Amino acid sequence: MGLPRMIKLASYKRFEYTPRHYDPDKEELDARVRQIKQELGYEMKGSHKTTLKRGSFRQTRQQTKTKANRATNIRLVVILALLFIIAYLIFFA
Repeated sequence: MGLPRMIKLASYKRFEYTPRHYDPDKEELDARVRQIKQELGYEMKGSHKTTLKRGSFRQTRQQTKTKANRATNIRLVVILALLFIIAYLIFFA
């Protein structure tokens, strides 16, 4: 006997909270261990982490474009030099 509802009622939204425990002693110990490892040369600074910075994708794209442009320009110069050498041999030899 239920009629179809024309208005959709809002459902309950649940709040999920997972508490985290901060241990300053452990943080200090980890920092000291990391510093000692770095001093002894066991761990290179930043070797295992990559950071994303604002504009890093744009910078990478520009670097690849300049490398591609440089390679294209070198290829063009080599082809033109070969054509001039061939033309010189054909016309003046």
